[in-house]
Amino acid sequence: MSPPAPAPHTLQVESSESSTFKRLDLLIGDKRPVVALLAGISVVNATCEAIFLASIAQVAASLVGRHHGKNIGFHRGPINIDSPPHTILLVAGALALIRLLLQWPLSSLPARISADVQAGLRKRLFRAYVHASWEIQSRDREGTLQETMSSQATQATGGALQATTLITASLNFLIVMVFAVLLNPLAAALVMVLAIVTFMILKPMRALGAKRARELSASQVRYAGGVAEANRAAEETHVFGVGDAQLARISEFIDVTRDRFYRSSMLLKLVPNVYQSMIYLLLVATMFVIDQQTTSNGGSIGAVVLLLVRGAQTGGSIQATYQGLQQSLPFIDRLENTGKRYSDNKVREGGSELVTISSLGFENVSFEYNPGRPVLEGVTFEVAEGEAIGIVGPSGAGKSTLVQLLLQLRPPGTGRYLVNREPLEDFRRDDWYRLIAYVPQEPRLLHATVADNIRFYREISEEEVERAAKLARIHDDITTWSSGYQTVVGPRADAVSGGQQQRICLARALAGHPRVLVLDEPTSALDPNSESLIQESLTSLRSELTMFTVAHRISTLDICDRVMVILDGRLVAFDTRAQLKQSNDYYRRASTIAAGAPDGLLPELR
Repeated sequence: MSPPAPAPHTLQVESSESSTFKRLDLLIGDKRPVVALLAGISVVNATCEAIFLASIAQVAASLVGRHHGKNIGFHRGPINIDSPPHTILLVAGALALIRLLLQWPLSSLPARISADVQAGLRKRLFRAYVHASWEIQSRDREGTLQETMSSQATQATGGALQATTLITASLNFLIVMVFAVLLNPLAAALVMVLAIVTFMILKPMRALGAKRARELSASQVRYAGGVAEANRAAEETHVFGVGDAQLARISEFIDVTRDRFYRSSMLLKLVPNVYQSMIYLLLVATMFVIDQQTTSNGGSIGAVVLLLVRGAQTGGSIQATYQGLQQSLPFIDRLENTGKRYSDNKVREGGSELVTISSLGFENVSFEYNPGRPVLEGVTFEVAEGEAIGIVGPSGAGKSTLVQLLLQLRPPGTGRYLVNREPLEDFRRDDWYRLIAYVPQEPRLLHATVADNIRFYREISEEEVERAAKLARIHDDITTWSSGYQTVVGPRADAVSGGQQQRICLARALAGHPRVLVLDEPTSALDPNSESLIQESLTSLRSELTMFTVAHRISTLDICDRVMVILDGRLVAFDTRAQLKQSNDYYRRASTIAAGAPDGLLPELR
């Protein structure tokens, strides 16, 4: 029985400005020293620009006034200039050259910070996923993890890039406004105050932008899930001729995402553009103020105008980057929430060493996906090392859930799982993984070589790979393929038969020398030759390891020492085949019907 579909995860985003910077600090994390370096370089760059603009304005005023060759005198606050124009121009040229050289670190540092943040986000998320329980992993809809680690992570990384731009733009704005204050305090103060007021007025639009970004994030996840499902069902889509219906379904996802992308992008552009236009109106008012000040000379007027215009441009950049930062927060939150969900459900790690498995069993184990609806109830048994155990029962009886509990993919709801008569959770996970293996009913191959499919990310020698292939009765087939063990198989690669795929998966399970092997009916969908080869392989392994086999064919039970009968979530019988034929009505009827059926399949009886 499969678990019920999970409820969609809601994304909660705080709206306060302090929350924005708090989450931003968590995002940047250990990049603070690089950010501090970037801030320092930005101050130098902004200072050079402000002095450059003031100097150019003074020289321009001198040239307009036809004061060729005369020293330019300018004394305001800490600025004290009394030099000929060519000297000032040389200084301005040097400042421009310094700014040119600073563009490399000003460009490379934000890019490096963003790249590192993106990689860190993806690594942390996948690390949390890998160490989360399978129970939590299995609740994710298809495509959710891929979408979260790809486009969601990319858009979350935009927050880091926007943050670095916000830092540099803010420092630039402050430096420019400081110099503007020195030149014309009243005009600069007026622009500063009105810029802050305008920034606050636009706050509702920024909040709306964050809301639109949340909607976009959710629609992208749904779209990715739909595409993943369509890709998995491509074969059936062709067979049933439902391509147009599939297209209509995906098109609906695309249209919703397009609409939300439009709304989000429009606000991302609209808010800073409105801000900058409002600032230009304020600059006109400021010019009226300057016009009333008869004591100002042409050079200082030109300088303050240049600085205020530059300040307005920088203010627009601040608004744009802050708006972008706000709209990246939903993506940051989705990554953080997803990672936290995985981390909060990390698999419990025991401390005891597990060298071998001499026995395992359940003690009054029950399990339920939904409260009050048990899938397994009061299951108790013990299996000794070397036994071959069959598991039979109708669909929905709880066989798949029993297998998941045997593999420790799910913990028992109540009761205990005992290994060597000790609680399994007390043992180290790595020891458990080393001693148990699994062959699913549906073989899952990697897009990789046959050898790598058998290794399955483990350090296993070529000799051990070949040994496992021989045990699985697939070695002779592999040697006939064009590249032998280097033949690439898997999804969308060289086609191998279902029986060959199943035997490759069996070789994968045997390559690590397991002590317990769990098989979810490895022969139910195979041709007689493939079934015979797998049965031959399993027979050769009897007594070398403990086997649990979910059986749908009567022939699969031939190698079993004992058979479990599962009905309605209860272990109603557990005995030898001969004894079950005498004592258990379900087994007797099912085996009699299966023995006379052409395919040997056990029937769906109650």
